[in-house]
Amino acid sequence: MKTEKLVARMLNGEPFTYGDLARKFAPGKTEAHHDSNRLVDRTIQKLRRKGLIAFKREGGKVIWQATA
Repeated sequence: MKTEKLVARMLNGEPFTYGDLARKFAPGKTEAHHDSNRLVDRTIQKLRRKGLIAFKREGGKVIWQATA
């Protein structure tokens, strides 16, 4: 269920950052190796490899957005 909500959020067309998603889907879990943060990272990479999301850099930030 959590993964479905995460994917839906990533593909809704609104730009996002890894940090935004980590705060929303893993509040209080600041360790990079925490399972919830790993879920966010794995999901981003899975969707990126499928070509469903792409990133652009704005200053020091990496902004992700759905491609279609």
